[in-house]
Amino acid sequence: MADLGQVVIPPNQLASLLTALSSIDRRLSCIENTLKIHSSANNANASNAAGGTAAAAASGLGAGAVGPSAGQPALAAPPPPVAHQQHHHHQQPVTPINHATPSNGSLSNHPSPSPAQQVIGATRVNHLIPLEPPPQGYTITSRATMQEELDLWTIPRGYSMRIAGAKVTGKRKVRWVCFRGGEARHHRPPVDQSVFEKAKLEGRRKPTTDRASKKCGCMFKFEVIETAKDSDVWMLHYPNDEHKVHNHGPSDDTSDPRARKLPAFMLAEVDKWLRQGWLVSKIQDELKAKGFTNVLNTDLYNRKRLLKKEEGHSQME
Repeated sequence: MADLGQVVIPPNQLASLLTALSSIDRRLSCIENTLKIHSSANNANASNAAGGTAAAAASGLGAGAVGPSAGQPALAAPPPPVAHQQHHHHQQPVTPINHATPSNGSLSNHPSPSPAQQVIGATRVNHLIPLEPPPQGYTITSRATMQEELDLWTIPRGYSMRIAGAKVTGKRKVRWVCFRGGEARHHRPPVDQSVFEKAKLEGRRKPTTDRASKKCGCMFKFEVIETAKDSDVWMLHYPNDEHKVHNHGPSDDTSDPRARKLPAFMLAEVDKWLRQGWLVSKIQDELKAKGFTNVLNTDLYNRKRLLKKEEGHSQME
């Protein structure tokens, strides 16, 4: 009766099995030898590095000692340490950290923004929607600052508003329209030549100019209504949804006069320069250095003319 617990392997399969085992044994031997070689190389590199460090320390400490005697040969300098061979690990460069603290106490080392950047940054928000209308119920804190508060919303979005009318009895109301609202006067009546002569004698510009009008019939408008009588708190209201859309694209910083208006502190500085006789080109360089890049030469000439007019009136009085 055959023994079922004993497995009989044919000679050809046995030979194949022995060949496979021999191949596996050779591969294991190769792997073991490779690991031994890498380990020996790392140990040798570490020893060389340690020896170089010790020799450098010894030479530094013995700099003041007496040199070798005549009968003793001088010790040869140790060979330079062999650089480590990194395997599978790459050391990342370390970025130096600037620990200098600015005068304002913050950890940032960026320069402080210019006054113009502070003013513009207070009104500029990332990802603004061009020509976006103020929301219904937008609150204005005071009648005196109504224009400035509206400018904070409108100018960064490419438009501005102007007053079109007001109701001053009872609960007060102010009507505002887009600065491009209304129709341009393409056919102006002729101006008498005496008007030009008078303007020239007075040093004024001629009453009419050849510049194109910015008005394009935009219907965007809203009302700002006082919440309670004499409360001086105002709320924005749209009488009609059709008046919440512009019919033009956003304006750039130089085409809108209100966008070119300087803040009070900078306007006082410009007035001082104009009174001192600075050239307009020099004032423009100063303004651009401070971040005000959208002021036109015409704005400065107009301001200069206004200052001269005010000084003339004060001298007459």
